[in-house]
Amino acid sequence: MTAAIITASASIVVAVLAFLLSQRAQIRQERRQARLTRVNAQLRELYGPLNTLVDTNEQVWGALRATVIPAKEEREAGAGTSEWLRWRDQVLMPTNRRMCDLIIEHADLIIEADVPQPLRDFCAHVLSLEVAITEEAEGVSRPTLISHPGSDFTNYVRNSFAHLKAQQRQLLGSTS
Repeated sequence: MTAAIITASASIVVAVLAFLLSQRAQIRQERRQARLTRVNAQLRELYGPLNTLVDTNEQVWGALRATVIPAKEEREAGAGTSEWLRWRDQVLMPTNRRMCDLIIEHADLIIEADVPQPLRDFCAHVLSLEVAITEEAEGVSRPTLISHPGSDFTNYVRNSFAHLKAQQRQLLGSTS
């Protein structure tokens, strides 16, 4: 009788242990899946489009600097060539507006707890440039109030995108 009780008790302990281990594995899998869902949303809705738009603007900016862009002092004074103004107003600014809108609309997907300084600086630059462009149309010529954050912004976007892609690969590898 004692052997039967021990066998039954052992079976119950093994069953409970198996259940607990299964529950733990399921919870870990659910957490991993939730993390993957968040990373996918961050890439799809914010960092992916933002990275592509940054790369596009940087490519255009580089080509313009090499060909038609006026000297910096001319840009600040708002006395650029009509070709430069056309590129600024029809290509660069619409892309800048789109990037600013992405940042504002999807701030909940930003990796950090607070909006990083390069993103805040970029949005402030775009808004100040909007005013400068409006003033140009009214005949007032002055530099933008807030400068573009430059490589701080582009590096932040590119590094964040790469970081999230690495996380995504890791999570996909661990969920297979």
